[in-house]
Amino acid sequence: MAINVGLDIGTSAVRAAVVQTGKGVPVLQRYGQVGLPEGAVIAGEIVEEAIVRDALTQLWKTAKLPKKRVVIGIANQRVIVRRVDLPYMAEDELAQALPFQAQEYIPIPIDEAILDFVPLEEFATPNGEPMLSVLVVAAHKDMAADVMRVVGDAGIKVMAIDLQAFALTRAVLGADFDLDAGTQAVINIGAGLTQVILMKGGTIRFLRILTIGGATFTSALADRMPMEPEQAEQYKRRTGVAIDGMPEGAEGEALAKVILTEEADILIEEIRGSVDYYVGQSGGDGLERLYVAGNGARLPNLANRLGRSLGVGVEPVRVLDDEKMRIGKLGLSDVELAQSQPALPVPVGLAMWGEL
Repeated sequence: MAINVGLDIGTSAVRAAVVQTGKGVPVLQRYGQVGLPEGAVIAGEIVEEAIVRDALTQLWKTAKLPKKRVVIGIANQRVIVRRVDLPYMAEDELAQALPFQAQEYIPIPIDEAILDFVPLEEFATPNGEPMLSVLVVAAHKDMAADVMRVVGDAGIKVMAIDLQAFALTRAVLGADFDLDAGTQAVINIGAGLTQVILMKGGTIRFLRILTIGGATFTSALADRMPMEPEQAEQYKRRTGVAIDGMPEGAEGEALAKVILTEEADILIEEIRGSVDYYVGQSGGDGLERLYVAGNGARLPNLANRLGRSLGVGVEPVRVLDDEKMRIGKLGLSDVELAQSQPALPVPVGLAMWGEL
């Protein structure tokens, strides 16, 4: 039995989940979050270290979280993920050779990067040469060091740093996934970032991180209507986007819907471009499923518009499923738990690190 803490340092809040794994279905034992002011974390990177440290201290105190066995998730544009085809070699040999093999594919000097890899599949060239396709992950050392320093200053002992994308995959699939499944997408829309994750057979094949999120929609309303950010946030939640087509309107909520729909289409086209690129490169047949997560995905009709544009059904990522995860004594009301659902996949998936 293991009890891990998954920590998500997001744009608008720090969130943590305690998950017990072992025999049977995992159990969510604790969950909590503390809000962050605008500018403390930008595009997935910590800017105001003291503010984030204090928020972490408050989170651990109020949610009564263990300070050990903590897994931190990272997601920003200083993390590079590339699929690379290399001459076949055993995993231990690949680990030693990776810094030399990956340099031409990674736009970071190798001595400034943390490298890891995930084997994808074996294949042969037309000449019969055995090859191995791997997913190479590279992160700037100084970015990771900044995260470790802030978390350490809050008295938290880190067990591992993981990609949020890997955590989301665990949250979607659980322990039971189909190795023969076709391409599936997970779109995680946070306040400051959107992660486009394409997976096949239970493994991530493509990751793109966009600097567009829920705050982008709020800022567009505040700038173009114009209005205060708080009022724009209320308008956004009440109005939403058009399910299809482009609405008309010159004032009030009608204008807000036009603005939000225009911003939605910018995001959707970026997502579509990512999907088309992956399908073209892999020779696949398109998407079989589309999952959405993140508080930004709660914008009314955004997920439906995305699904219609991509021609695929949409499902929210649900981690609190009796077959996937049981709920312990969280101390949250049903309303609080329902409001937390879109943000749960990342910290829960991080807490399941090493189990799947």
